[in-house]
Parts: sequence; structure tokens; C-alpha cells
Amino acid sequence: MTNAAQTLALSSGAPVALRGASVFYGEVIGLSQVTLDLAPGITGLVGPNGSGKSTLMRVLSGLVAPVEGTVRVLGGNPFTDHAIRGRIALVPATEAFFRELSGRANLEVAFVMRGLSRAAAQRAAQRALELSGLVDASARAYGAWSRGMRQRLKLGLALSADADVVLLDEPFLGVDPPSRRELRELILSLGHSGRTVLVSSHVLHEIDSLTQQVGVLARGRLLGLGRVDQLLDTLRDRHPHRIEVDCDDPRRLAVELMALPHVREVQVVGRQSLECLSEAPGEAYRELTQIVARLGLVVRRIRTVEDSLETVFEQITSPGARRL
Repeated sequence: MTNAAQTLALSSGAPVALRGASVFYGEVIGLSQVTLDLAPGITGLVGPNGSGKSTLMRVLSGLVAPVEGTVRVLGGNPFTDHAIRGRIALVPATEAFFRELSGRANLEVAFVMRGLSRAAAQRAAQRALELSGLVDASARAYGAWSRGMRQRLKLGLALSADADVVLLDEPFLGVDPPSRRELRELILSLGHSGRTVLVSSHVLHEIDSLTQQVGVLARGRLLGLGRVDQLLDTLRDRHPHRIEVDCDDPRRLAVELMALPHVREVQVVGRQSLECLSEAPGEAYRELTQIVARLGLVVRRIRTVEDSLETVFEQITSPGARRL
């Protein structure tokens, strides 16, 4: 991409924009030619271990500069612009607080390191504790807190910092279900406040409950970015798709479906149901309707068996998957 083209691409108005960004750790690929725009609100990021999620977070927060391509956050380069970095909050997956200090003292230290006076840091720490619901536990040593409380403290720090861009790396990792619900509410409040929020996670149903805007990383490449339903529509055209039909005569329907060239397999499940695996789901749905009408079958339900974010993750991160 030429300099003029990069300038044009990065002037789209998106708070976060990458163009052809690549990062290498020796011979290991961290990111490979990643291009994306992040708008205000919550965007989910999924991918297996080693896919590049944490590297992407480091690039966006200014901790790592891409060796190829361009990164712009809030109109500037986070790697070289201190003022821009001050408007970005990174909540890493790793622990970053002092275990022997109290939760309140840890927050005060963090705010002093950001340049606040002692009095201002105390006020900011109180606000963070209130936002995260941890005032009552604030005097206890951080090392004695549960994983969920620790994660809430990190999110409280991000909330109280008034950052415009918030990067949450694996916020649900190791957190029990009750704490996940509390974390989810905190993250949703970040998105509703107009901030640009990027959340990475292996807990796919949690991402699905936070946002319908999802990016998928594998082997350092961005395989897809968009609404879950759009990703699923693309998958239907490129991957075998499983369809379940409940009807009064599944064996008769199975014979007809097996004659279709795009149908890989048909399995009768019980007395009134079958599953069909098709390589051309669009054609399968059209022809299924025609077959049912011709045979005069009574159909109670036709549904996609694996129509979820789990499907997106598993199918487009599998070996040999093509970029969407």
C-alpha cells in the first residue's frame, strides 16, 4: 500500500485503525498483515493460544511497534505519542499488582505512576473501588483476593481512568461464574459509555453475550471481522453445514437427500428426525423445500445444528481454513 493509500485508509474516522500490520519475534510470526478498523462500542476477539491476540493488544497500546504496516489510535501513533498512550487502558491477562499491598494501595500506586498527585490518586482509587464494587475489600491484601475480585479491580482501574480505548486481554480467564456476570456488566458499561473496547477471550459464549461484532485470529492472521451472523453466512458458503429436519418420514426424505451431489452424509436420528451435512447449504435449503413439497411430508422443524460463535471459531481456525 502506498503512503497516500495508507493516509486515505486511516482517515476513515475509526478510533482504531491498522493497515497491513506485522510483528515478528525472531522467526515466529506474532501478526501477519493485519488490517482492521474498530468503532466505538465492544468488539470481541477470539482465537486459539498463540494466535496473536495478546500481540495485537500490545501493538494497539503502544508497547510494540509493527515492523510492517501502520497503526493509528485516536489519530496518532501509540508507540511514539505519550499523550495518545495516556488515553488507552490495557487490562492484561497477567497479574500486574503487588500481592502484599491492599487493593486500595495498589490503585493509588498505579495512579501516581500515571502522573497524578497523591491526593488525586487517592480520589481516583476510591472511584475505581466504587465502580468495581470492591470498597469493602479494599483494605485486604491483594494476594488474598479471589481471581474474580482481581479482574474486577483491573476493570475498575480502566473505568476510572476515563480512557477512550480499553483493551481487555482474557478478562474471564479463571473466573468463577458469579464473578463472570459481574465482569460482564462492567464491560458492558464500558461499551455503553462510548469507549472503543476490544475484548479477547477463549470463553466464546461470553464474547457472544457481550457483542455481535467479532474478529477471529489464527496463526497471526485476521481470518474474519464482522457481525457473527455475517461470519456464519460466509461459512455457509465455504464449509460443510449440518441441518436438522424433524418430519413424519425421515427415511423417505433421507433417500432423496442422498441423491443430491452436494450432500456429504445423511443420518436418521430416531423415528422422526434426520441430520444432513451439505457442502452447499444455500442449495440444500432450496432443494429441501422442493423435496418436502413434492413428497407431501409433514415437517415440524428445520434448523441449523451448529449456528453459533463456536462454529465460527472452530471452523475458521482449523488447519487449512481460508481467510474470509
